[in-house]
Amino acid sequence: MTLDALKTRYPGAETYSFGDSAQLSGLLLGLVRSGRKRATCLSMAEVAAGEALPQIGRCDIATTFDGRPALVNRTVELRLVRFCDMPEELALAEGEDETLAGWQENHERYYRRAGIFKPQMELVWERFEVVEDLGAVDNVG
Repeated sequence: MTLDALKTRYPGAETYSFGDSAQLSGLLLGLVRSGRKRATCLSMAEVAAGEALPQIGRCDIATTFDGRPALVNRTVELRLVRFCDMPEELALAEGEDETLAGWQENHERYYRRAGIFKPQMELVWERFEVVEDLGAVDNVG
């Protein structure tokens, strides 16, 4: 299904991709498909740079790293939390790590690659449900 057709089916939907590489994107899409990942976060710095702010009840389209529609997710919960104050329960709901320390290490590395890491940075934590799996997967060689 094309992005245009999906945006007609889900009016107001924003598009986004998980991660900052095809490999990470594919891993995170796989975690969503397995049911292990039902949350994510983005920094307010990313929002200030143009990333769409999630909205409770809105369906959004997750794409592969190369832009093909992969999943449609509906936002069911949002919380504003500083990186340094992230509760373990919320961090582990993201499904990528087994411990809060692991989440902190991996997310700090991610935000440092983006050049925006600060221990006090505000994050928008989002819980979502999968509405539709569109089957696209990242080709990571």
